[in-house]
Amino acid sequence: MRGSTTAFIGAHVVDLGVAVLEVMRRSPVRLRGRAEGEDVIQVVLPVRGTVSATWAGRQDTVTPGDLYAHDLARLDEMVLRPDGRGGLEVAVVVIPKPALPAPAVDAVLGHGVCADGGVYELLKRFVEPLSDEKLSLSPADGQRLGMVLVDLVSLCLANMLGPGGGERASFRRQDLAGRIRAHIQVHLHDHRLTPRSIARAHHISVSYLHRLFQDQGDTVSGYIRDQRLRRTRRDLADAVLADVPIHRIAARWGFGAPADFSRTFRMAYGESPREFRSRTARTARK
Repeated sequence: MRGSTTAFIGAHVVDLGVAVLEVMRRSPVRLRGRAEGEDVIQVVLPVRGTVSATWAGRQDTVTPGDLYAHDLARLDEMVLRPDGRGGLEVAVVVIPKPALPAPAVDAVLGHGVCADGGVYELLKRFVEPLSDEKLSLSPADGQRLGMVLVDLVSLCLANMLGPGGGERASFRRQDLAGRIRAHIQVHLHDHRLTPRSIARAHHISVSYLHRLFQDQGDTVSGYIRDQRLRRTRRDLADAVLADVPIHRIAARWGFGAPADFSRTFRMAYGESPREFRSRTARTARK
């Protein structure tokens, strides 16, 4: 995403391929949107200090513990101010809009959302070490970490959907759903990951687990399958893993029999894993 930063003067910028992380520690800072802005989303995570934003004529103030998302093209102004002790630290994650789930993004754009919950804590803890100015990453490592960051932001935004859309609120049901999705992400490699094991880990019934996903237009098994497919597809396109057999990549993400994986992959993407890997390798060489 080179060239897609928000151009905060004095910001610490970390290029993570599919995403860019900017950390602002100087104050005060004022940013104005640009009408010709790229189709990107800024996700603002205040650590210290406050953020006052005007987006599409709507004003909001965001404090530590909140999350704020907007697209740069419709941002009127964003001002970062230090806290009472003069401290300021605001992380801004810049992600292409198509990389994020459209319903979740549209629901929270321009709103400061109370983000207390399991997924938000995961996101915050993931961003913290990346914000270290002494950190040095190879392009390949940065790309992989960027993919994880996009996944966490997607989960966090989806977790905030609930009654009232993007209004500031904390919904226990949505928080639970977010924690369950985070649990699934962590255990995708485990062949024993099932609706029953997930329900047991969160002290709920299997039927209640299914209802949580149905409320969001999804199924537990479908979500697990889709996430595993995304990971295998990503790894199959990774030149660093070109020598790793397809069946090992599939097993790494929880798929069993190679034939079943190949059939599932083809149904999802219209080509076999081998065809996909060969095509992406040819494209990369051009």
